Amino acid sequence: MKLELKLILPYVALIVGLGVSWGMFSERLDAVETKADRIANMQTDIAIIKEKIMWIESYLIKER
Repeated sequence: MKLELKLILPYVALIVGLGVSWGMFSERLDAVETKADRIANMQTDIAIIKEKIMWIESYLIKER
């Protein structure tokens, strides 16, 4: 059984193409996860800032 290059080459190209697609997909997925984490951190920061502003407003209203 002799394997020829023209018989193997399409399969090699297919495997390489699948590998590249898999790598790009995983990179994009990592980027989406990173953005989601950043947005969650921003939401936490905004909630803390809002709480502090409400405390300052209530303190200033009591002082009058």
